[in-house]
Amino acid sequence: MVRTSPLPPLLPQLSLQDREGGSRKRRRGVRSRPPLPLPQLPEPPRCDVVFAMSRLDVGGRFMSRTSLTSLQWSPNDRFGFAIADGLIVICLDPDGLRAVSGRCLLQLPVPMRRACKLRAGDQLLLAALSGRQRLIVHPPATLAALTALTAPVYERMAGGDPA
Repeated sequence: MVRTSPLPPLLPQLSLQDREGGSRKRRRGVRSRPPLPLPQLPEPPRCDVVFAMSRLDVGGRFMSRTSLTSLQWSPNDRFGFAIADGLIVICLDPDGLRAVSGRCLLQLPVPMRRACKLRAGDQLLLAALSGRQRLIVHPPATLAALTALTAPVYERMAGGDPA
């Protein structure tokens, strides 16, 4: 049996200047490239809005512990609904039709699901506004409209029109 030793790691030899943060000397005949541009990052999200995704089940229920925790809603808290600009607005209401279940599920009434053309399996974008104690539900139709606004950005990212 032949014993072999493991290969040594391939590490570049760094000069003292390199280790202290200096730059390497440029090789002859090799042009230095300008640094890559840094991407423009969007503004950081607002602290008083917590976003989450949830899927609607066959009974019209969805769950988001993150959203309910940020709103400080508990099981058996009652809530009411409204539709505004294609969005479903949910807020605490002692006389509300529904209550938060013990498993942190919220259920949308059938007429509301029909009005917003929601079906089982639809993905919902949830925005919890803790300062106003509101949960905003974005149905797929409103998400499609929002995505249409960003279509030029997606096209550029995909290598299409550079404008």
